[in-house]
Amino acid sequence: MMAPDRPALFVTGATGQLGCQVVATLLAGARQRNRGRCPQHRERARPNLQDRGVAVHEAEYASPSTLDAAFQGVECLLLIASSEIGRCVAQHRNVIDSAKRAGVALIASTSLLHADMSPLALAEEHRQTERLLEASGIPFVLLQRGWYTENYAAAIAPSLAHDALLGCAGDGRIASAARADCAAAAALTA
Repeated sequence: MMAPDRPALFVTGATGQLGCQVVATLLAGARQRNRGRCPQHRERARPNLQDRGVAVHEAEYASPSTLDAAFQGVECLLLIASSEIGRCVAQHRNVIDSAKRAGVALIASTSLLHADMSPLALAEEHRQTERLLEASGIPFVLLQRGWYTENYAAAIAPSLAHDALLGCAGDGRIASAARADCAAAAALTA
């Protein structure tokens, strides 16, 4: 996504759960600056993005040629991590390499909280992505987040029934964040 009244910004994964909320947050901020009201964003409203001054480019993590074309003129890239476990590193490498070829000045990338220490299998893909960012030479910002609060929704009924929310933290507390809060933070960074 690129907004004409700011330095060129591209949001990858803008049709996903987090990406949609980032775009909605950015649009709400733009509307607020213009003293207007932003209708709630929905994926099916995507064609209306162009009516709101947003350039829409279709690009695929797995297709470097589409990324190369989409990133032209982009100053800041928000890389929302792929959700294709086992393919994330290759897809992220494509994004980072295309960003480098396009001369992107800054990459903000979503990552896992404490990816460097986490035993989660998914953490290894985030560690490798972080190494790719370091090796790229492009300045970058890591947006590390814990588990989304929404991910706990499936556990509400059993937790109420057993008077406990079970997880891997033992007696530890849960440190989660709502997806909307993560989107707001990403929008501020980008």
